[in-house]
Amino acid sequence: MRIGKYTIHLHPMSVHFTNALYPVSLLFLALYLLTKEDSSRTTYGYIITLAALSTPVSFATGYIQWRQKYKAAKVRVFIRKIRLGIALMAVGPSCTLWYWADPGFLTRGGMEVFLFSLLNLTVLPLAVTLGYLGGNLVRWRPH
Repeated sequence: MRIGKYTIHLHPMSVHFTNALYPVSLLFLALYLLTKEDSSRTTYGYIITLAALSTPVSFATGYIQWRQKYKAAKVRVFIRKIRLGIALMAVGPSCTLWYWADPGFLTRGGMEVFLFSLLNLTVLPLAVTLGYLGGNLVRWRPH
């Protein structure tokens, strides 16, 4: 990303930060579900919140880089990344809001916990696919 005469690589930095937080949050969710240790549940809540808050930053820096470096090329890979990014920006905050609305629901178990866990797991294929496509773009050069 160019800011004045400086090139700053904000997008790769923000993406790696975000993509690390989502799996770590899932690790703490799994630890809580296995151990019922409140510290794991609380840690999950903080990490998923941080991940959800950092996702729009990753999206915005990617959008700016797409406009600057790739001249807003409307090719399939960019359209796919934009759609997946929007999906990730919906899923992450949904998990966060659901959790903070009633953190105690995890102690009750049942279908709600299953659906919540399933929703949380959807961040993995989104983040992995976005990373894969982004890695391919590093080698792609616009004509």
